[in-house]
Amino acid sequence: MKTSRKNLSVLIDWLTIIFEETDAFTVIQNYLDLPVEAFEKDYRGVQYKEYDTRYTFGQIVLYSIEQQPDKQECYLTLSGEGCRQVEKHLKRNHQTWESFFRSCFSYSDSVVRMTRIDIAIDDKNKVPFFTIKELYKKCENELYQSISQTYSYTDSKFSLNDGAKTLYIGAKKSRVRFRFYDKDKEQALKQKLPMDNLNSWKRTEIQLRDEYATQMCRQIAFSQKPLGALIFGFLKENLTFYTETGELFRPWERFIGSVEPLKLKATNELTTLCDTQNWLETGGVLAILKGFKLLEEHNALGNLQSVEQLLPQALFSRSFSQKLVAHVSMLNRIDLVKMIQDNTKKAEF
Repeated sequence: MKTSRKNLSVLIDWLTIIFEETDAFTVIQNYLDLPVEAFEKDYRGVQYKEYDTRYTFGQIVLYSIEQQPDKQECYLTLSGEGCRQVEKHLKRNHQTWESFFRSCFSYSDSVVRMTRIDIAIDDKNKVPFFTIKELYKKCENELYQSISQTYSYTDSKFSLNDGAKTLYIGAKKSRVRFRFYDKDKEQALKQKLPMDNLNSWKRTEIQLRDEYATQMCRQIAFSQKPLGALIFGFLKENLTFYTETGELFRPWERFIGSVEPLKLKATNELTTLCDTQNWLETGGVLAILKGFKLLEEHNALGNLQSVEQLLPQALFSRSFSQKLVAHVSMLNRIDLVKMIQDNTKKAEF
């Protein structure tokens, strides 16, 4: 049977996000768009971190700092099952990961940092593009080039004459790590099923941390490219296998396909006003304002307040204020900084 790229699928399989200067209610309501009452609250934290309160809804877990009045920060952690739960919720609301990440980067009330994202490529061809052992042999013979040079290999016992193989390229805590393993055998062990009951399933995982995770999520949010094109583009840029004669390893080349390479900029840039403007255009906010203006111009507001009445009451969040100050500074309009500061929310202690 011919191996086909149609039998490849790409999904987000782990995600952790830090929301600075933000409380749990804002993350739940404004970012996740879920009812607060759906979450169970208890007082548990994360080892070596300052979080003291935990909110859980199924496999969605959110930690916050609530016992230190001078600090506000939240930490969202989604396992593979948590990602599937969020995915279903987004689909019900006619949303996508792209719109979720766009909101994360552009919503003015917080600075958002992704600390880890794992993206999985599942190969369910009856005959896979490559075996884990083939790639391990390439590493062993130094017939590969990668952004992460170290590699390790495990072959745990699966049956009398076979093992479940896993290849890692990159150290455990490195910013970029690749993982290749026999997902079919993992599932067989987990479900206590014979392999005859399962179809072939090989998995490639890309684990990105810190700046690389944040930059990949920016690409998902704003590049307007499908997730698959981004991930295969990242692989094309950062990992290659060769033959002994120096040519590209054909199975790997076919696995990657014809995509543009994706090079991430690992920087710690603050969210810019350009991102916020993108969110205004794509998130529907401008359309909402236009709707209110239409009602006002035709004396149809009823009990609603006009935009002009609402604007004087509005104050900038500290993170949005930082974006505004950075923007006017670049334009050499320092004269506007005091005005921005006067319209910024003051910290409550």
